Amino acid sequence: MKTYLTLSAIALAAAATLSSGTVLAQAAAPAAAPEFAVTGNFGITSDYRFRGLSQNNLDPAVQGGFDVAHSSGLYIGTWGSNVSAWAASSTGSLELDIYGGYKTTLGDVGLDVGAIAYKYPSSTQSYRSNTEEVYVGLSYGPAVFKTSYVTSKNYFASSGTDNSGTMYYDLTLSQEIAPKLVASIHAGMTDYKEDATAYASGKVSYADYSVGLAYDLGSGLTLGAKYFWNDAKAGTKEYATSVSGAPTGDLAKDGFAVSLTKAF
Repeated sequence: MKTYLTLSAIALAAAATLSSGTVLAQAAAPAAAPEFAVTGNFGITSDYRFRGLSQNNLDPAVQGGFDVAHSSGLYIGTWGSNVSAWAASSTGSLELDIYGGYKTTLGDVGLDVGAIAYKYPSSTQSYRSNTEEVYVGLSYGPAVFKTSYVTSKNYFASSGTDNSGTMYYDLTLSQEIAPKLVASIHAGMTDYKEDATAYASGKVSYADYSVGLAYDLGSGLTLGAKYFWNDAKAGTKEYATSVSGAPTGDLAKDGFAVSLTKAF
């Protein structure tokens, strides 16, 4: 995050240098970067949205994870959240993601390639929740573009016997607009390769959007707020319905979520 240095801070630094009567002839050598870095995060959100759809029946969720990164650019990690029966079947209530990949830079462009497995422990196998993907991400300045390709036959408890080849495209722009305050805008597209007869209403393919703000509270705490909306088609709404009798597409409706995350 960009560091803001005020005029008063510059003045104080200059005064300290002059009053000491000492000028450093050579700056201290920077400390060597560690070979391995372990980071973690823990948070709560009022509505866990994934690709525009609520994963916990529009209710709050508790989330967290850990990452291990090597100086070569290789990384592995895991992340989890409580979810509803819509995501994990009536016998499950947990999403556990396991991922790994490689990050590097090509000039001013960042490159991130990897694979991820979305697991739902205790969910029934016939519910077809467990999903695997490979992905490629590119970043330049404030922009990140990521493409994910489904390698498993399952796609997040959707119908159809073989949904491999489903694609998700993610474009996100983020920029610090004031000290400690970052604004973001996101557009995503799910190109769903479902069986032709999977949903009577039509294919699930849809676009999702969000705008948000994140404020750095210090000490690793970040307060976030996002507004979500979707270009949901009839097939999308049939898929994104929480339980029988609920309003069709209730999990895809527009929504607002606040979150608090601690990084360590």
